[in-house]
Amino acid sequence: MVMGQGRRRWIRRLGLGLWGMVLLCGMALGFGGCDRYAVRANDITPQTGQMLGDRWFYSAHSFREGLAQVEPVFHQGYGYINRQGKLVIPAEFDLAQDFSEGLAAVMKDGLYGFINPSGEMVIKPQFQRQPLPGPEIKAIANYQFQQGVASVRQNDRWGYINRDGRWVIPPRFDAADGFVDDRAAVRMGDRWGIINRAGQWIVSPQFTDLRPFQEGLAAAQDGDHWGFLDLTGKWVIPPQYLSAQSFFEGLAAVGTDEGWGYIDTTGTWRISPRPAQTMAFSDGIAVVESHKSGYINKTGEWVVKPQFDSALEFRLGLAAVRVDADERGFGGSWGFIDRQGHWAIRPAYGDVYSFSDGFARVCLGGDRCGFIYR
Repeated sequence: MVMGQGRRRWIRRLGLGLWGMVLLCGMALGFGGCDRYAVRANDITPQTGQMLGDRWFYSAHSFREGLAQVEPVFHQGYGYINRQGKLVIPAEFDLAQDFSEGLAAVMKDGLYGFINPSGEMVIKPQFQRQPLPGPEIKAIANYQFQQGVASVRQNDRWGYINRDGRWVIPPRFDAADGFVDDRAAVRMGDRWGIINRAGQWIVSPQFTDLRPFQEGLAAAQDGDHWGFLDLTGKWVIPPQYLSAQSFFEGLAAVGTDEGWGYIDTTGTWRISPRPAQTMAFSDGIAVVESHKSGYINKTGEWVVKPQFDSALEFRLGLAAVRVDADERGFGGSWGFIDRQGHWAIRPAYGDVYSFSDGFARVCLGGDRCGFIYR
């Protein structure tokens, strides 16, 4: 549901909350359109889908550790709200990251420092902003504390600090991911390697790409093919796939000439490749997308048949799905379904995140965001 700029300005002048916008959109479009998506799920509570307060934001992240990073309307910065929707850390930062292990990276005057949940600056701003991503975007846990340390950038190099802000591994890498299982993927030049918590090489830089360890294995790219390494850096599943995702719930999605399927930790096929895109398993269910998106279980059987224009993973028993996109795949509305494919929250949003910490971030019109309860 996308509203024109003029209509958004009119609503803003009326001073309506985000829920008021939903009601106005319903009146403008006719509630008969929403009746096609009647709520049929039986496991939702009266609170499910209700808005957290009536305040909206230009942008917002998911809740992490009880706080969510937000950019309030009519403010010139980023702050944090609590689970009651109250702005408990003022919107005074140039940029802000999610909380992790009790700390969050925030930017003041072009440099990153870290605050605690009370908003106190416990590590003074001194670290550089991340460079803009290159042609191939790679998700890295920069400025996120994992296993007591965070990768940060200074003098154009990445290293690791502890919760006191002291260097535990001096900055010497071109890129650095977070620690998992006491190991981290780091890049020197155009090759990735693996270090331990002392900064010593477990595997010297040699991989074209490298994902973090999950369930004791890490997906690694050697030349044009992907395989999986164990914690010692040895191949346990040799490079043979065109692409590979990390292991979740005992299975990893891998790509071949025939399409995408799932293997177990021995490399045995559990779900044969099919001409479709796949996502990691979550709550025992995974997204499979071809012309339409649906969900399969761990035997490869459809539990929710392909019928959606887009779909996200299940979190807290619900999954976000998009319907009514145009023939080019644009537009449409997002709502949430249960594990039987029944609507739990009607499709009424232009953009959503999956549920996290009891809430889902939802947006109307691209720049009016809020949170709904699970």
